[in-house]
Amino acid sequence: MVMIVADVGGTNIRFARTTGLGGPLEDVTHFKCADFPGIEDAFAAYRQEVGPHDPLEAVSIAVAASVTHDHVDLTNNHWVFSKSTLHANLGCKRLLVINDFTAQALAQSDPTAHGNIPLIPGTPTPDAPLLVIGPGTGLGVSALLPTVAGHLPLEGQGGHVSFAPRSDSEAALYAFVADKQDYVSAEHVVSGGGLETIYRFVTRDMADAPAMTALEIGTAAIKGAGPCQDSAIMMLNILGTIIANNVLTVGAWGGVVVAGGIVPRLASLIDHSDFANRIRHIGNESPLTATLPVWLCVDPHAGLRGAQAGLACELLWGREIRA
Repeated sequence: MVMIVADVGGTNIRFARTTGLGGPLEDVTHFKCADFPGIEDAFAAYRQEVGPHDPLEAVSIAVAASVTHDHVDLTNNHWVFSKSTLHANLGCKRLLVINDFTAQALAQSDPTAHGNIPLIPGTPTPDAPLLVIGPGTGLGVSALLPTVAGHLPLEGQGGHVSFAPRSDSEAALYAFVADKQDYVSAEHVVSGGGLETIYRFVTRDMADAPAMTALEIGTAAIKGAGPCQDSAIMMLNILGTIIANNVLTVGAWGGVVVAGGIVPRLASLIDHSDFANRIRHIGNESPLTATLPVWLCVDPHAGLRGAQAGLACELLWGREIRA
């Protein structure tokens, strides 16, 4: 019995095989999404590598998109596909398609495992929801709710809520972005593209400021003071606000896991930012987050582990397409 799990983001697709719901991930491989016209082409390339003739029992795919309907259009990627068509063409008995941050949440049933690094020490409230959030190509948000039937992931699009400034400089950033588009979301300022937007805002009056990618900004930010570091710290501050807002919304007293590809690269700047203060001090409700723990996920295979966990989650079985 062979199962394939996949984690599809805006930039990369990762694959792994497993022979059981709780078995180890094998043949872990990643490709660039831009190298393939669509998801079926990437699957074909992976299966050619690891065994095209092995019958598929199940496939679970975590995607950076809304997965409510049969038609899936990736938010920061050119791929679109139909779940039912993909199921038929792959020839698998079971197909599960979940949001990528639903998978990130499912991978965090024990946030102290898999090498998570404490960012803010604290004590989780037992049996309370856990928030999982993180900027990468976009901004993913989910939560894990403990139930008598197992952990239930909340599936939403929290990265697309409105950006809520908490300082004069952030209000000016809001106006800077709103001048170019009607709706300013959290993802517009907390993501890879968001970091580039903040950098353009910070350097808007610097005639000699070079254009820089998010990776270049992040690399320069950890080297020393300057507009790149100012941009990164502003983004971390805003991320703290977004985390606090989501903790209050879902009652995530079990703690927070920060995932995604950006924060691990900027972790050394957190102590120089207002990140922790934005989470700890939230007005009248500050006692609720006074001991809230925050971890940093540095496991590159968390999305794959979450996709695998989705196949074992009875609460998601109604979402599967089955032969």
